[in-house]
Amino acid sequence: MGRVQIKQLNNYIHHFKRQIRTTDLNCGSNLDHTAVIKMVHDARAECFRNLGFSEKNLLPNSDMVSIVVGDLQAQYLNDGQLFEDLIIETDFIERSNCGFRMTHRIKSIQPFGSPDLTERDFNSNNNSNDKNHKINASGATFKNIALVEVGIIAVSPITKKPVQLPDSFFKLLGLKKPEVAPIPSSNKL
Repeated sequence: MGRVQIKQLNNYIHHFKRQIRTTDLNCGSNLDHTAVIKMVHDARAECFRNLGFSEKNLLPNSDMVSIVVGDLQAQYLNDGQLFEDLIIETDFIERSNCGFRMTHRIKSIQPFGSPDLTERDFNSNNNSNDKNHKINASGATFKNIALVEVGIIAVSPITKKPVQLPDSFFKLLGLKKPEVAPIPSSNKL
């Protein structure tokens, strides 16, 4: 069976910071898949809040419209370690009449360099210098942990049926109306 391949974006509109906690690890001390889903959920909720709506009401100036997760795909790239600082990046990538797709990239911050770390300190086996090296890092790089895509469906909280979203909502998300190819005309009668 082939692995899911999720495309990374160059830029994401929302960044959510979080640290890996003990409750995020499974019995093998690996980042648990349920924790990844919860992290993405937290990032999505904050992204919505920053855009002026919530999961309970996508259209605050009109009828109540809530969400249901229709599907979720995750591609794990690297393992996360306890107390690693994470950035969960979020963006919107696709729209339909009654929903949209979101993409997330979870990455850990990997500090490096320190203005007070000498070459001798760096090459020694003394771990206390390594701790100082990370605390006083002069830069950082990133390690991708996971890519996640989520399909969101807009629903009425009363009827639980899908609800069509207006173009103004998609404009807020930065999603344009899909271009429909013209239907070729036939001159034959």
